Amino acid sequence: MLQLYKQNPISISMANSQKMVNVEFCNVKMKLKFCQFKLFHNYLTNKSGKLCSDTTHVDLLLVRDNLNVTITLDHFLQLCHGVETVMSDKFGYKSNKYQT
Repeated sequence: MLQLYKQNPISISMANSQKMVNVEFCNVKMKLKFCQFKLFHNYLTNKSGKLCSDTTHVDLLLVRDNLNVTITLDHFLQLCHGVETVMSDKFGYKSNKYQT
C-alpha cells in the first residue's frame, strides 16, 4: 500500500497491485479508479468555489447510493488539500485556479 496523503481524518492511498485510489474521510471509505478520482477532484473544486464566509459545514453528495455526507468546513478543506496534493504530486496535475 502506497500512502499518498495522511492528515487525520483524511487518508489517501494506492495499492501497488491495483490502479485504484483509496480515499478515507469522516468514516467514509471510497475506492476510486483514477478517472473517478479526477472527477471527485473536480467536484470538490466546484464545491469549494461556492463557499462563503459564514459556511461551517459542507454537504457532499457521493454517487454511490446517493449518500449525503455533511462534514465540517475544516475537514472539507483538509480533504480538498489532500486530493489536490495527490493530483499534483502523483498524477502531475497542475492547478490553474490561481493563474490569470
